[in-house]
Amino acid sequence: MDDEPIAGGTGATGQALKRRRGEPHPPAVNAQRLMSGKAWADFCDALKTAGEQILNTEGPVSALDRAEGFQYLLGLVTAGIRQAVVLSDPDIPRFIRNPDTTSKWGAENADNQYLWTRIRSDATYRITGKRRNAYAFLIEVKEGYMQLGDDRNFATLSSADLQVAPDGGFDIILSAAEHPGNWIPLHPDARYVAIRQYFYNWEQEEPAEFRIVQIGNEGRAPLPLQPAHAADMLYNAGEWIEQTTRFWNEWVVQLRAQHRPGVLAPAWHYVGGASDIYYSNDLYRLAADEAMIIETDSPTARYWSFQLCSLWFHTFDYANRQTSINGRQAQIDSDGRFRCVVAHQDPGVPNWLDTAGHLEGVIQYRWMWTQTNPQPAVRTVKFAEIRSALPADTPLISAEARREIIRKRQEHMARREPVS
Repeated sequence: MDDEPIAGGTGATGQALKRRRGEPHPPAVNAQRLMSGKAWADFCDALKTAGEQILNTEGPVSALDRAEGFQYLLGLVTAGIRQAVVLSDPDIPRFIRNPDTTSKWGAENADNQYLWTRIRSDATYRITGKRRNAYAFLIEVKEGYMQLGDDRNFATLSSADLQVAPDGGFDIILSAAEHPGNWIPLHPDARYVAIRQYFYNWEQEEPAEFRIVQIGNEGRAPLPLQPAHAADMLYNAGEWIEQTTRFWNEWVVQLRAQHRPGVLAPAWHYVGGASDIYYSNDLYRLAADEAMIIETDSPTARYWSFQLCSLWFHTFDYANRQTSINGRQAQIDSDGRFRCVVAHQDPGVPNWLDTAGHLEGVIQYRWMWTQTNPQPAVRTVKFAEIRSALPADTPLISAEARREIIRKRQEHMARREPVS
């Protein structure tokens, strides 16, 4: 098992678009900027620029997309402030979720929980926790966020390689010097630890627990907050919010430009990732009375999934709608093929991807730890023609059964995200 880029934004869009707002200021200048109010004014300007990205994005945007764009931006503001404040001190590390269902970005995987914390490469850390029965997880030492251009991944420890005690407990050391047992090396440029948990059976799997401390710093109180440090928080929050908005907007602009109607882009291997992980991003465009049928051989993979995302490149509401389907949730037809229907209303089939009212959006699929890379086919039909376009033995799903499916999704998300 190996790495995929957090949060999962990959596709046929070429290299990452890297452009920074500018370099951070030295401490003396930062202190002056905070005391004068310039640091706060620059933060507010970053929010204004991010809002302009939502207003001025290229291509047609519906009223629903515009409304969700500003909801998306509110989530980015929340996430940007939280990571800048909570993760500001690598000597007192703490994991936070980013993204999650209230702060979405980068086409995050509906089957994933994402955790981040800040570290120093010259310190030693211990992660402890309980394995439980999450399908898999990856613990990664990273340079930072790919949308800021800090996309290097230095080391990965997978749950498959983790030594776990009989009671499910585990202990991991992160340091520059090698340690026996569970150990993750710290590269000199390492600044973050990110954890991605995969959930395949939403009805049964429980998230693993993770806690982190800097060894030798336990029980110590931090120094009083200095003006320069507060200015850094404002800078980091503003940069993260502005750059995240711009980066993924530009990503979708490229995706729209490369789209070929009637064809779903092949899955490709992310440069720097494992050779057995493939992704694809493409668009759907459907009139109110149309639906899209996706058909493919199932990959020979440990994990695979399809999901829908918005034009802001975040997932639709997978907690309260069936906007994602993974290999464990999927109904495989009697001929061994997987077929799903992208539609604006429930077609009464097991494999429905709910557009949540969006006439245009992103289709994303991924084959993880796979031996094959099948090419899905797509075709657009009238909604009334869906049943005749599918195998005759395709099961029927009643409104009551669909409601039970959604109830189980909501129950799972309450376990995955117990508090905001």
